[in-house]
Amino acid sequence: MENVDLIKLAKLSKRGNKEAFSKLIKIYEKDLYRVAIAILKNDNDALDGIQDAILKAFQSIEKLKKPQYFKTWLIKILINSCNAIISRKRKIVSYEDYVGRTCEEEGFRKVDIKTVVDKLDYELRILIVLYYYEDMPLKNISEVLNIPEGTVKSRLSKARGCLKEYLSDNVRSVL
Repeated sequence: MENVDLIKLAKLSKRGNKEAFSKLIKIYEKDLYRVAIAILKNDNDALDGIQDAILKAFQSIEKLKKPQYFKTWLIKILINSCNAIISRKRKIVSYEDYVGRTCEEEGFRKVDIKTVVDKLDYELRILIVLYYYEDMPLKNISEVLNIPEGTVKSRLSKARGCLKEYLSDNVRSVL
């Protein structure tokens, strides 16, 4: 769908058009799921976070200042919902659940990039997800997370370094 059509749907939603809001949610549902699962790492919690975010967005759609940033606004609401779930749960995750599985193939270990990203601290992981998975510009990430753009850049650099270090350690352990 073209950007002009998305903006039009966002404007209609802001004026109370429920069908337009539903269409926007349907368009962004995969994006919402990817962000939620990256933060919460649990399907049920991710779906709860998405549901909560959609409800909050629907209830406060009139507060959307710039319809062209609907997706950014929605993801910010989702991140806040996910953080609220984390705060409520405060559960301990076992190391085995956290790391995931790898398999051996022709002498090399196959590494799932999601598993590697999941090992990052939350503040680095969310940046990787928004920047690479959601293709969100640095400026929008800065707005969503309420941190300066320079901080986004430096944390992204740190996250890339951590990923590189993990992957190089993983290769060395095989050889």
